Amino acid sequence: MSGAASLFRRDGDLVVPTDLARGPWRPDALHGAAVAAVLACGIDVPGWTPVRVTFDLLAPVRAVPMTLRASAPEGGRRVVRQTVTLLDGDRPVARAQCLAVRRADLDLPDGVTDHPDPFAGARVPDLSEPTRGAREAVGWDCFDASAVSVSGLRSSALEPGTVGLWVRLLVPVFAGEPTPGIARAAAAADYASTATNARLPFEEWSFMNAELSLHVSREPSGPWIGLVGAGLVQPIGSGISVAALYDSAGRLGQSAQALVVEARQPVA
Repeated sequence: MSGAASLFRRDGDLVVPTDLARGPWRPDALHGAAVAAVLACGIDVPGWTPVRVTFDLLAPVRAVPMTLRASAPEGGRRVVRQTVTLLDGDRPVARAQCLAVRRADLDLPDGVTDHPDPFAGARVPDLSEPTRGAREAVGWDCFDASAVSVSGLRSSALEPGTVGLWVRLLVPVFAGEPTPGIARAAAAADYASTATNARLPFEEWSFMNAELSLHVSREPSGPWIGLVGAGLVQPIGSGISVAALYDSAGRLGQSAQALVVEARQPVA
C-alpha cells in the first residue's frame, strides 16, 4: 500500500487503499470509517439529498485493490434508491444502500429548524492534527493514527452515560478529489463506538461494528462532525452504539451501529 495522504488512490477501475485506511483490529483489514467513506463517495444522485445510508460489512475488507460499483438510481419523483458495492475480485465485501429525497426550496415557519445543540457556543478545539496516542494504542499506522482528529466535548448539556466528540477527517478519500459531505459524516459516525469504549477498555475488548445506519436531514456543512453517543452492550456477544450528529450549522441527523463484542485477542 502507498503512504499517500489520502485513504484510497485510483488505479484505472480499481480503488487501492493506503496505510491510512487500515483499521485497529488487524493490520491487514480496513477501518470501518474508511470503508463507509469510500462507499459514500460512490453515491451519485445529483439533485437529490441522501437522507438514509446503510452500510453493511459483508466480509473482512482486506487492504487490497478493489472495485467500487454503483447501480443506476431508481424510484419515483420524490424518492430514489441506489446501491454501491465494494468488491474484492468478484466477491462483495461491503455494500451501501442509499435512499435520497428530491431537493426542494421550502419557506418553513420561523424556529422549526431549531434544535438543542451542545456544540453551539462551545469553542472548537484544534482539529488540525491526528489524535495523539492512537498509534501506540493500536500498534500500527492506521486510520485512527493519521487520518482523523478526535477531541472530546465537555458540556453540561450531555446526559449521563453519553460521550460528546468533535471528529474531523484530515485527508481526502481520494487524492485530488473533493470528499462529499455524506462521506465525512459516515466516517465520523463510526466513532460513536467511543461510547462503548467508555464501558469496555480497548486493551481488553473488541467491539467491531458489523454495520452502520446513517440518517441525515441535509448535506453536512463545515469541516467537522459532532457526535453525542451512547453505547449498549450485552453478555451475549452483541451491542449497539448510537449517536446524535451535529455540524457547524446545528443538528444534522443520527446514526446507529450493530457491534460484535468479543474479548480482545493479541495480534500474532
